[in-house]
Amino acid sequence: MSALSAFAIRGEVKGRSLMKKILLSDQTRHLMKKYRTLYLFLIPGAIIMILFAYLPMGGLVMVFQLYDPVSGFFGSKWVGFENFARVFSTPVFGRALRNTLVISGLKLLIGFPMPVIFALMLNELRHQRFKKTVQTITYIPNFVSWVIVSGIWYSMLSSSGVVNEILLKLGLISDPILFMQNKALFYPIIIFTELWKSLGYNTIFYISSIATIPTEIYEAAEIDGASRFKQAIYITIPSISGTIALLFIMQVGGLLNAGFDQLWTMGNVAVRDMADILDTAVLRTLTSGSIYDLSTGAALGMFKSVVGLLLFFITNWVSKKFIDESIV
Repeated sequence: MSALSAFAIRGEVKGRSLMKKILLSDQTRHLMKKYRTLYLFLIPGAIIMILFAYLPMGGLVMVFQLYDPVSGFFGSKWVGFENFARVFSTPVFGRALRNTLVISGLKLLIGFPMPVIFALMLNELRHQRFKKTVQTITYIPNFVSWVIVSGIWYSMLSSSGVVNEILLKLGLISDPILFMQNKALFYPIIIFTELWKSLGYNTIFYISSIATIPTEIYEAAEIDGASRFKQAIYITIPSISGTIALLFIMQVGGLLNAGFDQLWTMGNVAVRDMADILDTAVLRTLTSGSIYDLSTGAALGMFKSVVGLLLFFITNWVSKKFIDESIV
């Protein structure tokens, strides 16, 4: 056999091997055909993800340009990291970053453990109808947009709202309190309304995880004389530690997402110094009127994304190292 023939045979073998890798196997095609209805349901979500998550990534190039919509990406001037320098030197950046970290930190400190505690409490309920009723009531606010939620709480906490009316009738105050304009009360209101809206939704993850715990473990613990409290501490919590770790990693990764919808709709001029976060700063920068602010806003958004990604991987590494639970 000549060297040329041997080379041709090897090329053909490699080509077939490559085609096998590219083409779907018979088993994969069978599974796709079997579950084609489920794959069809994935198509709208995949299209939305491509349109609103992946395609906009092409616009990251404007971070390093003095972007001009008329000139486009190819005609705009390249400025390197000047946009980042401009972002970090503006007074609004320091204030927005501080507010973002404070609000997100409070939500993490107070809001993260509450669904776990609430799920443990629901798990102790033996009356199933009452249990389902409580779950439904706490889950309903999740379907309400922040625009409506803000309107409801603005009405309730206004000077003539139901909260002030109750406090006045009880004699606890002599004059109505301007809750939404009070800087000392703004953060507690933000944390409370966030918890009120998301508690039921976040609890579902833990309730589902608790449902997978074998009942035999609880029965054995009960025979050994373990109280319900000890069963929750030594059986339930360790069994759902994986779910707790994964959700904690996700929440820390989104630490710079302090809740744009909530802060934009519940904030006002009186508390802007406390309500201005990175997301609202990005929006104000993008809508300030100057075409070159598009690049500055993009730089601020990229900073937020990079820091969030770093926080995600750091938290994931710590979780994997100490409790052997991770996402990646």
